[in-house]
Amino acid sequence: MKITKIEIFHVHTRPQSGQRPILVKVSTDEGIYGLGEAGIAYGVGGSAAAGILKDYAALLIGEDPFNTEAIWEKLFKKTFWGQGGGTVIFSGISAFDIAFWDIKGKALNLPVYKLLGGKNREDLRVYASQLQFGWGKERKSKGRKEEYAEEALKAVAEGYDAVKVDVLAHDRNGSREGVFLEGPLPSETIKIGVERVEAIRNAVGPDVDIIVENHGHTDLVSAIQFAKAIEEFNIFFYEEINTPLNPRLLKEAKKKIDIPLASGERIYSRWGFLPFLEDRSIDVIQPDLGTCGGFTEFKKIADMAHIFEVTVQAHVAGTGVAEAASLHAEIAIPNFCIHEHHQKTLLPEYEELCVHNYQPVKGRYKVPELPGIGQDITEKLYQISDYVSIEAS
Repeated sequence: MKITKIEIFHVHTRPQSGQRPILVKVSTDEGIYGLGEAGIAYGVGGSAAAGILKDYAALLIGEDPFNTEAIWEKLFKKTFWGQGGGTVIFSGISAFDIAFWDIKGKALNLPVYKLLGGKNREDLRVYASQLQFGWGKERKSKGRKEEYAEEALKAVAEGYDAVKVDVLAHDRNGSREGVFLEGPLPSETIKIGVERVEAIRNAVGPDVDIIVENHGHTDLVSAIQFAKAIEEFNIFFYEEINTPLNPRLLKEAKKKIDIPLASGERIYSRWGFLPFLEDRSIDVIQPDLGTCGGFTEFKKIADMAHIFEVTVQAHVAGTGVAEAASLHAEIAIPNFCIHEHHQKTLLPEYEELCVHNYQPVKGRYKVPELPGIGQDITEKLYQISDYVSIEAS
């Protein structure tokens, strides 16, 4: 089997989220194709990820997609800049690696999870993620504490027994303008966050887990300060409390915070996770399949975490391609923690990109049983993307 064609889709700006998903389709001489996704649709840098896919594509025409280990090493070591790492480099490797595993599964008529070692459980526990934007088919930042409680109750009514929310990112009017979270926090800022956590806890009761997400906007001082203020509410874990660029800082934070810590969406490859695991400063690692290195690297990261008794939750904030791939990766590892179901997956602007709209049922997810990752793209994707096609000459 040989790769004969690579198609890259940089989706036009989505109207509600303002994001631009990046998908890749890899076709072979046996008529089988696979799908992958680069995990940087949001923030700044997506155009670079689309560019690295184009650059890598020229190196992949003629390769056998079953040789995932050799191809991974080729993109990492033979491109010169690969060994420098970084978001763009690893998002390109990740997107292609996911597509190659999709091809393998389709060629063997097996779902990818069976190629990764099979199921470790029958389904996956799920949390409703990013309630500060609401929970439903509309995305709007929330300000009032009552709104946070209302959105949490919507998720609980659907059967979720865990929710995640960033309670510090927006002011009382739901605006991010002027919100500064580094250094000692003003008492009013702490009050806003605590009131929101308390409102959610009072609304959902003691048996629903609450995850607090900081998106790296806080630093060592403010993260510790806010942790002390919310410890009484039995927080399931406390996520991305500071920059991952200096692992020693998280180690210092862990000494003073009595809540399990999570991080990983901006940590890439086994090399990136190693210092955090050696320090045992993260309790739940969150590698994103679309940036950490794909299936090939995700499995190695998860296995390495298992040595240090660290559990794993894939960071998922992409289209139905990323969602489906992550389900296969998570169900195949023994140290799985919980699955992230992002608010954006409920939006029509994301649903229209993929054929299958996989959604949890009563807060639990079943892994797709179709060959490969069990997902496909719609024809509309061709119409609403900046499109590049590279074929064998």
